[in-house]
Amino acid sequence: MSSLKNTTAFRKQTFVVTTVLFSIISAWFISGCGPKWQVTPLVPAPEPVYADSGMVVAAHPLASEAGLSVLRDGGNAVDAALAALFMLNVVEPHASGLGGGGFALVKPADGDAKVVTFRERAPKNVNPAIYSDPVDSMHIRIKLGGTSVCVPGAAAGWAVMYNKWHTLPLERLTRDAIRIAEEGFPVNPMLAGLISGYYDMISKDSLLAKTFLKTLAIEEAEDSSDVDSSIADIEPQEPLRIPYEVGDTLRQPEMAKTLRTLTERGLRSFYRGPIAEEIVTAVTAGGGAMTLDDLEFYDVEVTDPIKGSYKGYEILTVPPPSRGGAVMIEALNLFDLTGATDAGLGDPGSIHLMSQCLQQAYTDARFRISDPVFMKKIDWQQMLTSEHAETAAKGISLKAKPHIHTPVPPLDTKDQGNTTHLVVVDRWGNIVSLTQSINHFFGAGVIAGNTGILLNDVMADFSLPPDEPDPNRDTLNYIQGRKRPRSNMAPLIMLKDGKAVLVVGTPGGSRIPAAVTQIVVNIVDFNLDISTAIDYPRFFAVGNGIALENRYDIKTLKKLRKYGYRVQAPAPYHPYFGGAQGISLPPLSEKLCGAADKRRAGAARGY
Repeated sequence: MSSLKNTTAFRKQTFVVTTVLFSIISAWFISGCGPKWQVTPLVPAPEPVYADSGMVVAAHPLASEAGLSVLRDGGNAVDAALAALFMLNVVEPHASGLGGGGFALVKPADGDAKVVTFRERAPKNVNPAIYSDPVDSMHIRIKLGGTSVCVPGAAAGWAVMYNKWHTLPLERLTRDAIRIAEEGFPVNPMLAGLISGYYDMISKDSLLAKTFLKTLAIEEAEDSSDVDSSIADIEPQEPLRIPYEVGDTLRQPEMAKTLRTLTERGLRSFYRGPIAEEIVTAVTAGGGAMTLDDLEFYDVEVTDPIKGSYKGYEILTVPPPSRGGAVMIEALNLFDLTGATDAGLGDPGSIHLMSQCLQQAYTDARFRISDPVFMKKIDWQQMLTSEHAETAAKGISLKAKPHIHTPVPPLDTKDQGNTTHLVVVDRWGNIVSLTQSINHFFGAGVIAGNTGILLNDVMADFSLPPDEPDPNRDTLNYIQGRKRPRSNMAPLIMLKDGKAVLVVGTPGGSRIPAAVTQIVVNIVDFNLDISTAIDYPRFFAVGNGIALENRYDIKTLKKLRKYGYRVQAPAPYHPYFGGAQGISLPPLSEKLCGAADKRRAGAARGY
């Protein structure tokens, strides 16, 4: 692995890249500078996709099409979800895949919903002290390279889903992904922009460069007017590696080989034998502590979902080590108690009240939720109760000032999130809502040898001890061997009278619970269809800072400033606020109705 000294700069380029990708003109406001907002008028949301029998919504059209093809061939929702996941591993390698982990919420048509938790774990022999070393003042070790890699859970999670619910053979579910990995796929604007933004990092690592840069022979380059004349100084036999452009074909033969191996030997073969050895070699070469025993030890949990209710609807979502589900349920309880939505959709008073409710729920989760194995006697389930909401609601009002002391991560719209979410409904009524990630874009920046697998940097999801004593320190989420770091993922299924009516989720890091609750409110309180509910502008508050998409009118932004917020309005559609995928079912809609978030590059496909 090449030097990590410049990695912070590489990460910071993401905001610039995303600006290009989404044709954004930033319009920032900081309290005290005067109103300088640019407001983009609301426009109608894209038309949703309707279907009678089955639907897949995923973060790339090829993934949605792979899942839909499986549904057409008689597969169920889990079969289709797995086919889409295999494809995402190929076409969305920068955000999710075999090198990461996540949560699946599965609701069989004839049974109770289950949660498959395949969140990554820290290596057993990890040394927490290396992440607080003063020499590493920028905390690069926890963000990039072998020291940032946790034991991946995706393959094990997929294996549990397959063994428990599949109907089609594994070779059918991997077939399309293998073909696309071999034949290649056209690079979309999002991936092209990210490769360009991370070019410096990618070009310095031979395996990353081999995967994400195209090779241009010098002889060809010298004939091209687009290539700088300085290449004449390069030795004739040395190739020139340049970023893929939109429309270029990206092939991944190493990934195709890995998928073939997993198909032939089973998904659990990821954790022993050649693939496991390549992972350990790559991690330890970068200073990480992972061993073959860590991979062999990795296990998946299958549990019941946690449950809440909101205005007559039942909410199903995922338990710890994700705080996302508990934050959503508490926030929705607080919305109901405080009348947060009563003033109307987009009203500044409603935004102020909802922001207070959400921040209270985030704060409560901070001191109650981590890996359950390490939580001992903490009663985190209290967060889900109406009694807790009544206590938590004290102090939430229109007259309240934003809490500048709220101990949550700082507001930073340069943090784009990453991750992926997909939803599937089949003809029999089986449902999957699944979120998974490799954490930051391009994860640890480490590819495991010749496997083509890009490894996660999930160590960055742990909390580091503060440099100075801090009563708000996040001790629950400190690094420990074989511990799973806290997550924000929150796949959701909503029911009415026992029948599923909404399946939704989103990527977006810490904004995930806030984004999903806003979508739920848009549907339940304001009767928006799934596409309009996902498309509607979002907000996210931390302390006395609030970021909103600038499709809110200028009066709303000014009123929020009067409430005491430092307002940021970065763009009309910004990936900071997620990239949701959703399906509504009757009676919320006449038939299956799906929508993919235009903040990212997803697609809904149905039949």
